[in-house]
Amino acid sequence: MSRSTVSTLANPVTERDHTRGPDDAPLTLVEYGDFDCPSCEEMYHALTQIQDRLGDQLQFVFRHFPLTEAHPHALRAAEAAEAAAAQGKFWEMHDTLYEHQDALEQENLREYAAEIGLDTERFARELDAGVHQERIEKDVASGAQSGVDGTPTFFINGRRYDGPVEHDALLEAIAQAGDLTAIQASIRHRDKALRETIDRSRSGAPAAGEAIRDMFSADEIFQRLVATADEEFRRSNRLLFMSGLAAGLAVTLTFLARSAVTAAVPLDAASLIGNLFYPVGFVLIVMGRYQLFTENTLTPVTLVLTRIASIRNLLRLWGVVIIANVLGAALGAYVLASTGVFTPEAAAVASGFGEHAFETGWWDLFFKGVFAGNIVAAMVWLIHASQETTTRFLIIVFLMFLIPSTDLFHCITGACEVLYFVFQGNESLLTAFADFFVPVTLGNIVGGVFLVALLNYSQTAERQFPNRDPSELKLTWAEWLYSRRSGRPYVTSLSSERTDEQTEDDY
Repeated sequence: MSRSTVSTLANPVTERDHTRGPDDAPLTLVEYGDFDCPSCEEMYHALTQIQDRLGDQLQFVFRHFPLTEAHPHALRAAEAAEAAAAQGKFWEMHDTLYEHQDALEQENLREYAAEIGLDTERFARELDAGVHQERIEKDVASGAQSGVDGTPTFFINGRRYDGPVEHDALLEAIAQAGDLTAIQASIRHRDKALRETIDRSRSGAPAAGEAIRDMFSADEIFQRLVATADEEFRRSNRLLFMSGLAAGLAVTLTFLARSAVTAAVPLDAASLIGNLFYPVGFVLIVMGRYQLFTENTLTPVTLVLTRIASIRNLLRLWGVVIIANVLGAALGAYVLASTGVFTPEAAAVASGFGEHAFETGWWDLFFKGVFAGNIVAAMVWLIHASQETTTRFLIIVFLMFLIPSTDLFHCITGACEVLYFVFQGNESLLTAFADFFVPVTLGNIVGGVFLVALLNYSQTAERQFPNRDPSELKLTWAEWLYSRRSGRPYVTSLSSERTDEQTEDDY
C-alpha cells in the first residue's frame, strides 16, 4: 500500500468505470489494482467476502494501475480485461486473471478468453493492436492524480484508505465510513471472544479444534488439507519445479545415510538400524515444505475428488513435481556413483539396494508401491491432524521407517537407488524406467489416492466447507476434465463469518 499526502480521489466514479453493486449504494470502494500483483491477488479473495457481506450497500470499482517495471505481465493482463469488457465480460476476466495469476502469458490469456465465451479472434486482434492501452493509461493518470504509487490502493467514499491491507481492517474501515455499527461490533466481538477459543490460519483453515482445542475433527482436518491443496495448485510451474528439484536432492540424503549407517554397523541388525535413517530426507522435505511426489502432491486429490479442481490441474502439478524430483534424485545418484563419497563398504550396500529392486517382479513392485502409498497418505493425514512440530517429526520418522523395514518402495527414493545402480553400469535407464519406476509409481498413486478418498473425502462428505455452498464451488464435468479453473475453496475467515445472533437487520 502506497502512502501519499493526497488523501482524496481526484476523479469521481463515472459511467466509464467498471463497477459491481448498485450505483446508489451508500458506500463506494475504489481499488487501483494490478493483475500481476501478489498483494492484489490476496485482497481479491478478501474483497469477494466483503462484497458478499455488504451486498447492495457497497459499490465496488476497479481501476487499472499496472506496475509494469515490477510486474512484466501486468499491462497485457489489463489489456485482456479491457478486451473482455468490450464484449461485456470485464468481471469474468477480472476474476479469472486473479484466480490464475501464475499463468498470464499470451497463450493463457487467449485460453481464458475462450473459457469465458469471448470472440477469441476479436480478442486477439485487439490485444495485438493495443486497442485498449489508452483506456488503461487514463486509469493510471487518474491514480497518479490521487497520489497512487503502489497497489492495491483503496478509496472509501472518495477518502484514501491507508490501513493494513487485510480483510478485517478494510471491512472495519468501510463499516466506519458507513456507520454500520453492527458490523463494527461483530468484528470487535470476534477479536475479543472467538479468537480466544479458536485460531485460524490466513486461509481460514483451523489451527485448533472447535470441540476439543488440542484435537481436530475429521471435518477440521479436511479443511486444513483443503488449504494445503489450494496452496499447491496456486504455485507456478517454476516454483513447483525448483521445490521439486530440492526435494529430489534431499531424497539423496536418505539414500546416503541409510547406506552409510548400514555398512558401518557390524551387527546382524545392521539393516534394521540403517532403516532408521531412511526418514532423513523425508523430514527435510515435509518439515521444509518441499514438493515431493506423493507427500505434497496427494493433498490436491481432495479438491479433484470434490470436483473443485480439475484433473488437468492435478496432472500439471504431478508432472512438474515428478520430473523435478527424478532429476534431483538422478543428480544425487550420479554424484555418489562418480565420486568417492561412499566408502567401499557403503558403496556395496548402496548397490545392493538397487540390485534388490531390479530382482523384484513387476507386480510385486506394484503392490509394494500400493502399500507404501497407503503409508504416505496416512502420514499426510496425520501431519494435518497434528499441531506441534515434535509430533509431526515423530509421525514422519515412525511411518517412513516402515517403508524400508517392510521391504516396500517409494518411487522417488527408489529411483535414487536404482539410478545409482544404473550409473555404475549394471543396468540400463530404460530397464530402470519400465521395470521399476512405472510399477512403483502406479502403486504409490493407487495406494495413496485410495486412502485419500477413504479418509479425506468419505469421512467429511456431509460438512466439507462449513461456510461455503459446495455447489457454488464445483466445476462442470467438462471443466473438471480439462480446464485450468479452480473453485477456490477458501474457508471464510472468522471476522467475515456472521455470528449466530446476526440477522439481516444488522446491515
